[in-house]
Amino acid sequence: METFESDDGYVIVRLDRGDLALESIETACDRHNVDTGAVVSGIGTFSNLNIHYVDRTDLPADRTERNVTLELDGAWEITDVGGVIADGEPHLHVTGFNGDRTVGGHLEAGCEVNVLGEFTIRKIDGLSLTRDPNDHGVSQLTRQ
Repeated sequence: METFESDDGYVIVRLDRGDLALESIETACDRHNVDTGAVVSGIGTFSNLNIHYVDRTDLPADRTERNVTLELDGAWEITDVGGVIADGEPHLHVTGFNGDRTVGGHLEAGCEVNVLGEFTIRKIDGLSLTRDPNDHGVSQLTRQ
């Protein structure tokens, strides 16, 4: 992993074969003191794709009952990664294609880079955000 920071608050993250995507983005946030920001672009190829998505509208209190987790092996072309960083923690969504199937959802840990990964983080100064659970246990952005 290599990271590069511009004078105006952008952090570019280059991932190489074997690097872990989410974990590396978290490391880049720590390294470059990104408390509040956004992942504004992300592309690459993964050798596995771990995501979850919500497949219900009734939102039961037990989160395991409302989330579907997919752990998909094989080469995945990543066409987009984006999301918000609050309190130093990224909440990212991903879209991937394996030649037969397109899937999307919440990016989970353990996604290994196959060929490359390139991500752009934009720091947001003058705003401090965190996530607090609402009545359904869904973490929502709030100003600190």
